[in-house]
Amino acid sequence: MTDTNKDTIYVDIDDEITALIDKVRASNAKLIALVLPKRATVLQSIVNMKLLKRTADNEKKNLVLITNESGLMPLAGAVGLYVAQSLSSKPEVPPMPSMGGSVTETVDEDLSIPIGGDEEELPDLTKRTGKSASIGSLTDAAKHVDTQTKADHAMDTIQLDDEEPEINSTDSEALPLEGKPIDSAPKKAAKKNKIKIPNFDRFRTLIILGALLLIGLIVLAIFAFVVWPHAYVDIKTNASNVNTNINLTLDTNAQSVSHSNGIVPAQVVTEQKTYSQTVNTTGQKNEGTVATGSVNMVATVCNSTNPFQTPSDVPAGTGISANNLTYITQADTSFSLVNAYSKGSCDYYPASSATAISAQSAGSNYNVNNTSFTVAGRSDVTANGSASGGTDNVVQVVTQTDVSNATSKINANNSGAVEQTLSNELKGQGEYPINATFTSGTPQISSSPSIGSQSNTVTVTETVTYTMFGAKMSDLKSIVNANVQSQTGKSQNIISDGINQSAFKQDSGNNTRDHVTLTTLAEVGPNLSTKQIKKQVVGKSPQQIISLLKQNPDVTNVTVRLSPFWVSSAPNNGSKITVKIAKPSNSTK
Repeated sequence: MTDTNKDTIYVDIDDEITALIDKVRASNAKLIALVLPKRATVLQSIVNMKLLKRTADNEKKNLVLITNESGLMPLAGAVGLYVAQSLSSKPEVPPMPSMGGSVTETVDEDLSIPIGGDEEELPDLTKRTGKSASIGSLTDAAKHVDTQTKADHAMDTIQLDDEEPEINSTDSEALPLEGKPIDSAPKKAAKKNKIKIPNFDRFRTLIILGALLLIGLIVLAIFAFVVWPHAYVDIKTNASNVNTNINLTLDTNAQSVSHSNGIVPAQVVTEQKTYSQTVNTTGQKNEGTVATGSVNMVATVCNSTNPFQTPSDVPAGTGISANNLTYITQADTSFSLVNAYSKGSCDYYPASSATAISAQSAGSNYNVNNTSFTVAGRSDVTANGSASGGTDNVVQVVTQTDVSNATSKINANNSGAVEQTLSNELKGQGEYPINATFTSGTPQISSSPSIGSQSNTVTVTETVTYTMFGAKMSDLKSIVNANVQSQTGKSQNIISDGINQSAFKQDSGNNTRDHVTLTTLAEVGPNLSTKQIKKQVVGKSPQQIISLLKQNPDVTNVTVRLSPFWVSSAPNNGSKITVKIAKPSNSTK
């Protein structure tokens, strides 16, 4: 039967001592057989052998080396490890190496290796032979120790196979390791001091934890004293606001600023844009033939004080109408007394001959027969006649309504892009663009085809010229500063002229001069530089900062806040300091 309290571990030729130790620790058996390959170098070091033995003892496990390597026997015997040539052989502790050489060597290591029973001391050669013993006597003593140890160890054997241990009269005291402790152990050598082999894994872990703790403390210190500290300085002054309202003339011909007249040299930029819009025509025109004919006119004169006086002629080109249709006379019409007659109180003067007429427009509706006509401008003349020959041919034509419709759609286009273009152009010339002066000239409109032309569509083109004025910022500041000084009646330090937040209103102008009104809110008072203040207060305590800034007579109050709570002075880095200067709440009229 197989005993679950036994374990056999086969060692690879490349295994390190740490791998062997891990395998021993991982085993749950109390009796472990380590099968070593030939020419295994891992246990050819006394240190490795001691580490392996100490691990087995700490884990309370009995360890047997399965090997026939003669070079490992002295090392195994030195530390008290059991060795067997095969799994079926009886294990025993090899004899300790004989002491030789030209010097006396004392063993300082602790060779006490508990295996099972009570711990026994190895023979102390120096005690037996004396500290001043000769080499020969030490050699004899070593031989005696080897003989004695071999005899002792011969009694301490263990059974590795699954068979019952063979017991005879000579091995009556042999104890198998099947669940029983081993009573004997190698003797400890005499020593002056004990050397303990350090636990390198634990030492390495402590070093790593210490390094991580040190790094964490350094990072925490950097955040606590470099990253987190901030200072906030709030300053109140006796500054005030001054309202300005100035009438300016932007003159492209001016060479310098005139404060008294409010004249500022200016630049004007223009841009011409052409827009087009196409719409369907709605007009109609009859292109058929025109009806022609003739009429007979009669002039009537009633209650005349001068009887038989010939009425005035009806000139050619006079319009006559019938059925709301207009015809044009083609020749002069005169009246004669030859055919004149009277009827009642009226005298009637027929025309000397018929008058040819032509319809004002083409169309079959102008064809009339024996119809009465009225003569434009001559209420005293009547006409009667006929016209024929008119035909219809209706086509689409351009009308004024179509042109106006297309123009209105052009006007809906957004001119904001043009305004931005002119503004950027002025900035490129070093001028401050005054957007209130942005204007568009009278559009120049043309249509194609022209009004009255036959077409199903009409395209209207509109050309517009846009203008904008700009002035030097320095000239505008000069005008505002002069106005502020005149209002306050004394020389004032102007903190802000307010031009960037100003309002311009255009009054009138042309392509060379433009009249505008400039309204600003200027700020007067002490000129404090936040950058300079940051440089002054670095590293100072709140009380020092307050005392320093209140040396300026225009500063009325200073508040300093530090964070986090453990910070006692402003950071040495100016970027960690925030300076705010309160805006004035009062205004000067």
